[in-house]
Amino acid sequence: MNESSAATLTAHPWALAFAGLAMLAAGTMRGFSGFGAAMLGMPALSMVFPPALAAPIMTSIQVLSSLQTARADRPHILWRQALILAAASGLAALVGARLLVVTTPCVSRLIMGCIVLAAVAVLASGWRYRSQPRLGLTLSAGAFSGLGNGFAAIGGPPLVAYFLGGPFSPLNARATMTIVFAAQSAVSLLTLAAMGKVSLHTLLFVLIAYPLQAAGIVLGRRLFLRHGDSHYRRVCILILALMALLLIARSAWDSLT
Repeated sequence: MNESSAATLTAHPWALAFAGLAMLAAGTMRGFSGFGAAMLGMPALSMVFPPALAAPIMTSIQVLSSLQTARADRPHILWRQALILAAASGLAALVGARLLVVTTPCVSRLIMGCIVLAAVAVLASGWRYRSQPRLGLTLSAGAFSGLGNGFAAIGGPPLVAYFLGGPFSPLNARATMTIVFAAQSAVSLLTLAAMGKVSLHTLLFVLIAYPLQAAGIVLGRRLFLRHGDSHYRRVCILILALMALLLIARSAWDSLT
C-alpha cells in the first residue's frame, strides 16, 4: 500500500479490520503489562500503513489511553524514576520524531524490529541488577526510550529492560511506565503536529480505533490482577519476540519486492 492510498483509510475495509483487531490486542497488552499498546499497535499498523502515517495515530491513542488509566495508576507510580525518565525521553523524542520523517518505511520497520529484538535478548538472558539504578542508567533508559517513541511510537523496550531487570514490582513498573509514556506521547504528538504529520485522516482513525483499545485495556487489567504476578515477565518476552520477527520479516520482504 503506497502513501497516497494509505491516507484514504476508509477506502480499505480489510486494512481497517486488521488495524482494529490490532488495537484491541494492543489495548489488552497495555492493560496487562503497562507498555504493550505501542509495541503491538505500531508494528501492526506499520505493516499496513507507512510508519509516518501510523506513528501519529498510535501516539494520539497513547495519550488517550494514559488518561484512561491515570486514576488507578497514580498510587503505584515511582515518581523519582518517572520524572527522570520522562525528562530524558521527552528531549530524545524530538530527535526521534525528526528521524521518522526522513527514514523510508522499509528501513523504519527493520530498525523497529532490531530494537524490539534487542530488548528480548536482554530480558531472556535473565540479566538483572539488584540495587536501585543509578542516575546514569535511568537517564540512558529514558533517552533511548524517547528516541524509540519519537521515531516509531515504540519507546517500551528500553524501559521494559530497565524495570524488569531491576528490583521493581510488576505493579510499580506498570504504573511508572504508563506515566512516562504519557509524557513521551504528548511531546511526540506535538512535534508531529508541528511538522504537519497529523491530518484529518489521522484523527478519523483515532476516533475509530480508540474505543477498541480502551476495551482491550479493561480486559488486560483484569488479566493482570488475576495472573500478573506469575506470568508478567514471560508474556512480555513472548509478545516482544513475535513482533520483532514479524517486523524484520516484513522489512526483508519489502527489500526483495
